[in-house]
Amino acid sequence: MQDHIRHLFSENIQTMIATGEALAAPIERAALTIVQALISDRKVLCCGEGSAQALAGHFAQLLLDQFETERPCLPACALDPRPSGLVALNKQHPDYLARQVRALGQEGDVLLVLSLNGDEHSLIQAVEAALTKDMTVIALTVDNDGELSGLLGEEDVELRVPAHRSARVFECFSFLLHCVVELIDHTLFPQQDEHLA
Repeated sequence: MQDHIRHLFSENIQTMIATGEALAAPIERAALTIVQALISDRKVLCCGEGSAQALAGHFAQLLLDQFETERPCLPACALDPRPSGLVALNKQHPDYLARQVRALGQEGDVLLVLSLNGDEHSLIQAVEAALTKDMTVIALTVDNDGELSGLLGEEDVELRVPAHRSARVFECFSFLLHCVVELIDHTLFPQQDEHLA
């Protein structure tokens, strides 16, 4: 069993190294895209399906509250995957995420979407809705040719994790989000870096 534990740690480390090598430039683009939106008085909408929804909520909370140091609140919200008061409505309108994007999104906003397989129908519809609103999409995806990736244009950013195991992908997504929010803080509030020294 201990050998298996060591193998899991090794697999995680190798996945993180491969992701860092492959995605340094897209991570930078993602952070600067959000920074530009925030400077332009826009907001970030976040969504995911299943366990990825928890990460979407976590990222929105980091922007709204703080990451590692105290700083002003930044406008972000996580879309509700299954609004409790709209259970009946969800059955009639399975595009519940897209409806929220159409209602809350504005031109210049950013939609951050986390896709664990690239083919979640509700996420595809949310991206389509964002693109019709002239929003920029930042998509965390997996290493395949899912339909969601095919929707992205030149102005959008894809962080495609070079992994296939869902556990490793989820771990990478979490780390990627922390990287992005740290870069946002570093860019918008460089004086805060003194508190981390």
